[in-house]
Amino acid sequence: METIREPARNIPVRDKVDVIVVGGGPAGIGAALASARIGAKTVLIERFGALGGQQTQGLNSVFSRVDPELHNGIVQEILQRLMNGGAMRKPDERRMRQNPMRTHFIARYGEEHIPKRLLNTNVGWWGGEKIFDLEYYKYLLDTMMQEAGVRMYLHSFAASTIRDGNTLKGIITEGKEGRRAILGKAIIDTTGDGDIAWKCGAPVMDDTIPLGRRKGRHMGSLTAFYLGGVDLGKWLEYRKAHMDEWGQMYGGHRMVREARKKGAYIRGDSIILSPLHSVHGGGRIWVMNPMYGPREDNHLWMAEEQTNLEVSLRKQAFAVQNVLKQQIPGFEKCFVEKTANYPVTTMHRIIGDHVLTVAEMREGKTFEDSIAINNQPPDIWEVAGRFGYEILPHDIPYRCIVSKEVDNLLAAGTTISCGLFTNGGLRYCTPSMCNGQAAGTAAALAAKNNISPKDLDVNLLRDTLREQSAHVSVNDVPEEAIEPYKFMKKISKVNKKNSEVNIDEEEIGKY
Repeated sequence: METIREPARNIPVRDKVDVIVVGGGPAGIGAALASARIGAKTVLIERFGALGGQQTQGLNSVFSRVDPELHNGIVQEILQRLMNGGAMRKPDERRMRQNPMRTHFIARYGEEHIPKRLLNTNVGWWGGEKIFDLEYYKYLLDTMMQEAGVRMYLHSFAASTIRDGNTLKGIITEGKEGRRAILGKAIIDTTGDGDIAWKCGAPVMDDTIPLGRRKGRHMGSLTAFYLGGVDLGKWLEYRKAHMDEWGQMYGGHRMVREARKKGAYIRGDSIILSPLHSVHGGGRIWVMNPMYGPREDNHLWMAEEQTNLEVSLRKQAFAVQNVLKQQIPGFEKCFVEKTANYPVTTMHRIIGDHVLTVAEMREGKTFEDSIAINNQPPDIWEVAGRFGYEILPHDIPYRCIVSKEVDNLLAAGTTISCGLFTNGGLRYCTPSMCNGQAAGTAAALAAKNNISPKDLDVNLLRDTLREQSAHVSVNDVPEEAIEPYKFMKKISKVNKKNSEVNIDEEEIGKY
């Protein structure tokens, strides 16, 4: 490749702080709030014009699998403030027993054989999703950052890093005013793609798929979009009469298959249609279908592939809209209301002193240095064609959020040290915000004591998190809170995309 030499230049230092958080998604939100609240001077860098990450820019306005016995602290505070602001559907206790999963369990196993907590609560795996108004969420996050004293820099892209030996000294941002430097004692990578770890040269894991029908390929992407103008009553009536085709989360298999035969540009083989994302009503449907896989050995961090990805996903959104409009009652006047600002991707993850695996998720593994709990199973439906509730709530150790090589680099959310399949569960918003809170707390404590996060007393960190009402380990959770998860693991059936999916389950456990 032909090159040119960029002239040397002096870059103004915009700020000198204790903690720099790069990326304003769920992990970055937890990290920035936790850091600032215990007195560290904290900066949050975000490339878009609002916080929220996939929850706002990606249109995934949901907290999944939230269980107050496992997840507390900042995530529960945000949920309560969304509820208080009228930006989330209030739970309807009268309809609790209509929960499809619970109804199935009662019919098949009888109430006397089902844990009482599963019967009497709507949380975790068996509860409903926490869906909210994403525009109010943006406003709420601005408010919470201002209350905590977090200094935000929106529309700022983390273009480069400043590293001296094993120490990461700061971040160089790029914006309309040019390049600016921000110096910090501790840096937390919450970019979702491990951009800071990768750019500073820290050891990282890539996105090569280890098993399954796409073995050896690089990770692709999928996205959601909103359709407006839908007659929800008409659609739900049609759905009720065609449960064989639309009764599961993924529906429309026959419709999509026939449309593709006729030349429709639809890459996914099914469609998710959710009216629940229209928190305030108004005929909005949330649609998940468009997907894209990079060509040959290309990666999605390449500008050419990112361009092809965005063009393809929008083209697919309008193809799906057209098919629904022509064939499904209630969609006759639908229109594409909004496409995501960026899709779901998985790129780099740091390498820490521990790499969390699916086998440890299945075991419900606990660790002496645990800082958060995850209960989200690996969602590898699009990657490997399988999904199952075959894990138990498990610990996330501190060693997974601290870089093995770079002294003052931490990570949270999608970027932590874990196998690619394990990442299919840990990337979700709830565990991301919880381990983000831990990373922010650790960074702040290390900065205030002028030590590396590597040298931080993990017991001090765990005690501080507990003071923030966070749950740090499964060992702290009452046994009755875990019983529903053990029941579901015992009876769980792993769903597979088609009969051709044949992956060794023991092999999955390694990743």
